[in-house]
Amino acid sequence: MLRSSTVHAIHYFARFLLLAGFAFLIVHLVRSDNLGLYIAERMQFIVKLSALGLYAVAAQQFYSAIRALFDKEEHGPSCDCSHELPSTWGKSLLLYGWFALPLIIGYAVPDGLLGSSMAAAKGVQFAPQQQFVRADSLPAPASTSAPAADEESTVPETAKPETGTETDDSSTKPPSAKDGKLSPEALDILFPFDNFTESYAAFGRKLVERDVIAVTAGRFIETLTTLDLYRTAFQGKTVRLSGFVYREPDMSPTQFGVSRFAVACCSADASPYGIMATLPDANLYATDQWVTVTGTLDTTEYNGIEIIQLNVSRIVKIDAPATPYVSPDLDFGLDQLDAGDEEA
Repeated sequence: MLRSSTVHAIHYFARFLLLAGFAFLIVHLVRSDNLGLYIAERMQFIVKLSALGLYAVAAQQFYSAIRALFDKEEHGPSCDCSHELPSTWGKSLLLYGWFALPLIIGYAVPDGLLGSSMAAAKGVQFAPQQQFVRADSLPAPASTSAPAADEESTVPETAKPETGTETDDSSTKPPSAKDGKLSPEALDILFPFDNFTESYAAFGRKLVERDVIAVTAGRFIETLTTLDLYRTAFQGKTVRLSGFVYREPDMSPTQFGVSRFAVACCSADASPYGIMATLPDANLYATDQWVTVTGTLDTTEYNGIEIIQLNVSRIVKIDAPATPYVSPDLDFGLDQLDAGDEEA
């Protein structure tokens, strides 16, 4: 029979190995630039600090193991909190196994991006605006024809929308961003809002003035939601974004989704967001291939729901970015609406 102090030393040493293992795993992910595959960017500093805490507790457990191993006297657990060690080796293996299993998986399984298989399981959000407001509460889409697929849509600086007093049907048609630089009255028509959509309306007023709307990593979700929520205002505008190619069985041969995963805390809560893209040679781009697409915004119907669609005029294959996932912008809705506009 092993002495009680030896048993305690074995338990302390097992805890040391587990705690040190998790600390080394975090350090490995940081040094290999792969921590972003598991943890949202704004949470990474906390995770890095936790590695220091794990090192400290692991050192304490190692010291306790050495002390118990060479201590001639019989001592119980030193925490004085009535915690008892597992009574059998089987229970000990089960207890420590629960912690060892994810650690082993972390070291054994190669780091990889979430892709189409996970997106198919969770379902890509092609119509994020439905989370905020009913589609029938928005102005009806204007009957404007989109530019050809090989042309860019630009906004002339000097043109003004016609606001005459004619009484025919054309006088009641909502203004379009393609009509030129919009007046405050026209913006009020295109960007109605309530308490839940006020921030999106304010952001939309800024986006509509741009010749090319870049859907950036900093505001990926917010920009797609704004484009979808106020699709009338943006129909025919040029949009550019990057993401991985995603396909579903119901898509036509000329369609695929351009998607990215949004994480609030870690990859476990990842949700895929994206936009439908259409181009004649869509079959040349493999599923999970990362691309940057540029095209004009339009609408289409998919699975009985009207969604926005990008008529692609330019597409470029790219490598996955160093930070492939996006996160909700916690500052969205504040006065600093230009924050987070760096492309990624």
